[in-house]
Amino acid sequence: MRFVPNILSGLRLLLAFVFPFVPESFWLWLVIASGCTDFLDGWIARRWQVSSWQGGLLDAVADKAFVLVVLLSMAGAGKFSFWFVPAIIARDLTVALVAGYAFSLRLWHSFQEMDARWSGKIATAAQFLLFAVVLVFPAQTKVVLVVSVLLSIYAALDYGWIFIKALQERAKGKR
Repeated sequence: MRFVPNILSGLRLLLAFVFPFVPESFWLWLVIASGCTDFLDGWIARRWQVSSWQGGLLDAVADKAFVLVVLLSMAGAGKFSFWFVPAIIARDLTVALVAGYAFSLRLWHSFQEMDARWSGKIATAAQFLLFAVVLVFPAQTKVVLVVSVLLSIYAALDYGWIFIKALQERAKGKR
């Protein structure tokens, strides 16, 4: 039972891999399947108390891979401009930079101890909502696109602030 959440995250990675190669008529179903695996893997891990740092990392990588592939596929299909992609993944870019910085300072354990934030969960939900709106209600894309960008930027600032506070606490501890 402890491997079920990781299997679901692995399935999301597989969905990310196949997404650009399936017809657009299947995209909505892949988005729904990915959203379900994203919800279920976390829920099952918490419910069955089989959470692990490695499983959380796999979940995060699967999320980021799926979101990036879908954004690039949709932008490539002309659903919105490529210029929106970096703004929509601002939180993901911030977390990647924080992870790289923590790794370079040999502070990887500090990064491992960072819990998921509600701002990040909401930003991810907004990304999945964006995908559904683009595919089902394309006339509403601009509104949801702007909301998704704003939530992603807010989450990026939130994660950045948490990491800055952690660095400040570490610096105080060394004195």
